[in-house]
Amino acid sequence: MTSRKSFSDMSPEEVHVWLQNTREHLQRKMQRERTYLDRRMTQGIHTPTDDAYEADLLLEASLIALLDELERNL
Repeated sequence: MTSRKSFSDMSPEEVHVWLQNTREHLQRKMQRERTYLDRRMTQGIHTPTDDAYEADLLLEASLIALLDELERNL
């Protein structure tokens, strides 16, 4: 991702596009992580890193919910 200008300097359309792009980026990241974790589970592999990825998935889901809420309130 590239850096962004301040929300106060963005037009409503720019904010909408940023929210949409960020949501899509997080969703793709979550899918990659889920695929990785599922593959490792199938192989019978589990490490503390897998637990951290599982926790990351929960955080990312919360961030997507926040982005959705922000967008609804624009």
